[in-house]
Amino acid sequence: MSQKTRFTKSALAVAVAIVSTQAWSAGFQLNEFSSSGLGRAYSGEGAIADDAGNVSRNPALITMFDRPTFSGGAVFVDPDVNVTGRSAIGNNASQDNIAPTAWIPNLHFVAPINDQFGWGASVTSNYGLATEFNNNYAAGSMGGKTDLETLNLNLSGAYRLDSHWSFGLGFDAVYAKAKVERYAGDLPQIIGAGLPGLVQSGQLSAQQAAAIGAQAGGISRDTQIAHLKGDEWGFGWNAGILYELDKNNRYAFTYRSEVKVDFDGDYKSSLPATLNPINAALGLGLPYGTGGSTTNGSLSLHLPEMWEVSGYNRVDPQWAVHYSLTYTSWSQFQELKATGNNGQTLFYKDESFKDAYRIALGTTYYMDDNWTFRAGIAFDDSPVPADKRSISIPDQDRLWLSTGATYAFNKDASVDVGVSYMHGQKVKFTEGPYTFSSEGRAWLYGANFNYAF
Repeated sequence: MSQKTRFTKSALAVAVAIVSTQAWSAGFQLNEFSSSGLGRAYSGEGAIADDAGNVSRNPALITMFDRPTFSGGAVFVDPDVNVTGRSAIGNNASQDNIAPTAWIPNLHFVAPINDQFGWGASVTSNYGLATEFNNNYAAGSMGGKTDLETLNLNLSGAYRLDSHWSFGLGFDAVYAKAKVERYAGDLPQIIGAGLPGLVQSGQLSAQQAAAIGAQAGGISRDTQIAHLKGDEWGFGWNAGILYELDKNNRYAFTYRSEVKVDFDGDYKSSLPATLNPINAALGLGLPYGTGGSTTNGSLSLHLPEMWEVSGYNRVDPQWAVHYSLTYTSWSQFQELKATGNNGQTLFYKDESFKDAYRIALGTTYYMDDNWTFRAGIAFDDSPVPADKRSISIPDQDRLWLSTGATYAFNKDASVDVGVSYMHGQKVKFTEGPYTFSSEGRAWLYGANFNYAF
């Protein structure tokens, strides 16, 4: 592609300072609901019942507990994600450590009622992400600041049919809070470089090019060209089946429904509103400028449904193996579209996620009454197509290596610890007028306290 053609294509893509608000444009599912699970790479979670945390994955496991049990703790995520990039006009668009550290807490409680019935409750987070770029970052329209936090409140119950079959059903209330900020970066320079080619090709008139060029010239790198903020509740359900062949061999099937969150928040852009008619006339489908004023912005976010098949086999008095296959319907997440009060499109991004899977295998060693050790390995398939990757979270296939331990003080109280290393493949991609390569890895550390009453 020639430099002139590249400028023309880039300027068309950003002629009104495109805001590519990818708040949720990567695989943003979280598994970190327990520290014991972390230590085995979350393998076999639907069939293991070593602490109350497993019930948040499969409510049918409630029937495995014979007295009220509590578990509480947190997982600390320490990511190292770096981006190397360059804009269409040759400016450096690289930044290290784009993902901040984070704590993911969890609380669980299980209470049997009798030999057949029981209930449980949990507080976890199933989805979330955060990336932070400097305000004067060259590709600030693609990166900026992105933050999604969710809190999942679950109440569930279970019924044991006989010595082999148990069934569970739960209700999920999900609170989601999102904030997106985007900055101009070097888009004004890219626009200026590309306008002559657009005039020459007849895609813009000289008058339109002069108007866009004059207004783009007044936009500095750290100009906030988009700010979107909102919070809302969504609701769903989960269910599970547990089959116990005998006390040493268990198999499970679990399901978690889609949760739709309809955000209704505030949208603001420092882009001049006078650019909107040009955007509409050219049919570019670019974001909406408000001239710095705040307007209402509505957006629907689809958190996908998930299926999991898992098993647990105690092959020896001291050894067990466990495994899981998880399938997530990410194809339900096809677009991000925010609209204003008058139906105008504030921004739009085609996501076109694909369904993805996760496979995990682990083992547990029961050394004695006090010590239990575990390890696991897992592979996470990325739901993001190669041509849809984003620097907001440059999603990649990931390999997990995990280990952990439990120390039981007595028959009532114990502590779980776990650590995982997560390695992502190096990827290269193009986003707007920028080309990037990215690689990421993360360390996860977890601790939970468990008590049976």
